[in-house]
Amino acid sequence: MALPGGMLFGQGLQRLLAWVAAALAAEMAAFELALVVPIFLGLGVIAYFAAPEEPGLVFPAFLTVGMACLAYGLRGRWGLHVGLVCLTAVGAGFCSAKLRTMSVAAPQLSRSMAGAVTGLVLSVEPRLGSSARIVIRPVSVEKLEPAAMPARIRLTVRKGSEIRAGDSVSLKAIMRPPPPPALPGGYDFARDAFFDGIGGVGFAAGKISPAASPVEASWAEAFTIWIDRQRNHLTRRIVETIQGENGAIAASQVTGKRGQIPGDANDALRASGLYHVVSISGLHMALFAGGLFGLIRAMLALSRRIVLYRGTKELAALLSLLPAAAYTLFSGAEVATVRSFLMTAIVLLAVALGRNAITRRNVALAASFVLLTTPEQLLGPSFQMSFAAVAMLVIAHEQWSRREREKSAMAWERAIGGAVTLVLAMMLTTIVASLATAPFSAFHFHRLTLQSLASNLVATPIVSFLIMPLAMLALVAEPFGYGAPFWQAMGWAVGLFMQVARSVATWPGSDLVMPQFSAVALGLFALTLVLLTILRTRLALLALLPLGGGIALAATAPLPVALFGANGHAALVRKGDQLTVLAQRSDAFTVQQWLLAMGDRRKPEDPTLAAQRLCDREGCSAPIGEGGVFMLDKTANAAEEDCGRVSVLAGPVSIGARCAALGLTLDRELIRAAGSIALYAGPRGGDGRLTWRIVMARDLEGARPWAPARTKPVASATPPATQAPLVDSPRGSPIPDADLGPSQPNADD
Repeated sequence: MALPGGMLFGQGLQRLLAWVAAALAAEMAAFELALVVPIFLGLGVIAYFAAPEEPGLVFPAFLTVGMACLAYGLRGRWGLHVGLVCLTAVGAGFCSAKLRTMSVAAPQLSRSMAGAVTGLVLSVEPRLGSSARIVIRPVSVEKLEPAAMPARIRLTVRKGSEIRAGDSVSLKAIMRPPPPPALPGGYDFARDAFFDGIGGVGFAAGKISPAASPVEASWAEAFTIWIDRQRNHLTRRIVETIQGENGAIAASQVTGKRGQIPGDANDALRASGLYHVVSISGLHMALFAGGLFGLIRAMLALSRRIVLYRGTKELAALLSLLPAAAYTLFSGAEVATVRSFLMTAIVLLAVALGRNAITRRNVALAASFVLLTTPEQLLGPSFQMSFAAVAMLVIAHEQWSRREREKSAMAWERAIGGAVTLVLAMMLTTIVASLATAPFSAFHFHRLTLQSLASNLVATPIVSFLIMPLAMLALVAEPFGYGAPFWQAMGWAVGLFMQVARSVATWPGSDLVMPQFSAVALGLFALTLVLLTILRTRLALLALLPLGGGIALAATAPLPVALFGANGHAALVRKGDQLTVLAQRSDAFTVQQWLLAMGDRRKPEDPTLAAQRLCDREGCSAPIGEGGVFMLDKTANAAEEDCGRVSVLAGPVSIGARCAALGLTLDRELIRAAGSIALYAGPRGGDGRLTWRIVMARDLEGARPWAPARTKPVASATPPATQAPLVDSPRGSPIPDADLGPSQPNADD
């Protein structure tokens, strides 16, 4: 007898509700408060950095302490206790970000300037050729009062081979404030420079001389200087022994100095998904600490007393901590390195205490520590990608560990099974890490490495069993004068590694360029990982909802019709699928970021990007979406002449109110306040005129320590209905290679 459809539906609904109730009960039984604390710490950090104006500390701190006291007092009421702990974590994240900002606050340059600088060289980063990038703690800057002098200035010097950390120098420098994002939502170098204590960037002009009187270094600076000298000495030793790009890459894997790696090698490493190997982070720290742990444990096993009464594993874990910390300091203690050491230290301490080392709680503990001490890291790709990868790898490890294994009696069967397991584990690790980091790579770098599974599967054994062991042997032998053979062998292994990188990089579709998408989509991808981390039952399938939403938002993200920046001297204009660059060669870094954000892999110098450009001596024009014209003028006279004749009038000059009343204008004051601008075409108004949506990198009314307020009202966002057709340059004959003026400083200055 067939049951009515309504009855079947009711039974199905009852079963679904029963399953959900059972799954929720299982989740509640397995719930760990420690797993959600870093999530709410992160929300507090985001709330601080999203504030349009600098918030205070007293009231947020008072609320945080109050909620913490309530959470302690209501610890017997589970629901209220958990809710109050989460709110306390939000407040703690907010307050930690504010305290961190206060602790590093220092003056920054407010304008571009040139003058004499005297100071102490704190670090030297050798570059290709004889150039170098140096960081100076100035004691005097021409035209600046001591109270307005930056704590640190980073300069590029053409002949820096003779400069060493600890030198007291005097030089002429052309300096600028740290640059804002190259495009709205892009990497904010000015914010990172603020937290690094760098208040100005630029380059040295002319000869660098010793200072008239030596500049004294504090004890902390003296230690930093000594470390930098040792790193550069070892870098020179490796590069001179191995030579070529293999030497530069080998040095980067030992000392963290990556400035001498050629550009084409960097491109091959990025395209093949192997760039993480030249950055000292999780892989290097795991191999170093793991190899050291095994070596120390083997040596301890020679003592019967230790084996019987102390335990070799626990003691080896403790003894590995100090060398791992020393390696972190020697490699430069960069953000990724310190975070990797922190995670490694937690694992080693767990082993020493006899606890399970690879757990979600340990990942949460490491993330909480980072968010409380250096909360600005949350906004960077390094933190996001590393913790996403580690969290998913821990979950994969838990699932892998649960599977039942049958042990073979025959030795050859065990050997084959172990080899197969190793290969499968490497493949699984690469797949999981690649999938976990893909959304963040696409958001920050606009790239997805499609062949990373193949490249990492081949390259990881080379790094694990050849490069890193040879590097450790070379480091041990170097003080005794026998390091050269090991360095040369390491160079040979690096050559094999680079063959893999270059080979994979040439494969069709080795990497996919992704257009820029919104932070909301990235937040949905992050929520996907959060749900996978905290849910332990099949309710984790709920992660598919934000994943689908993130993919949909990323796939349908609108592209701007124009990007404008570089202090008003450069623009990228789009009409349909046709992109046109209005810039000079010195703006190549900014233009490259724009092209990637548009999903275009071409280089700025590609001639096809100038096919629609018409220039004369005073500016350039290009067709823009909706049948209009984008005009970039570099003189006030040219801007006055073009008033009302084009859809968008932009340039590094001040455009008067009369021009602003006739159409959309993007002038010098606006771009200096906004940093960079993305222009989106809106629907036509009732009168048939174009409308525009302007997105700026900086809030014009906001004020943060790394982004001082510079207000400038937008004069007009509605151009006139009648537009001049693009049949010729508005003035004179076209000059394709017109010079549009000085460039904006970039993150490599």
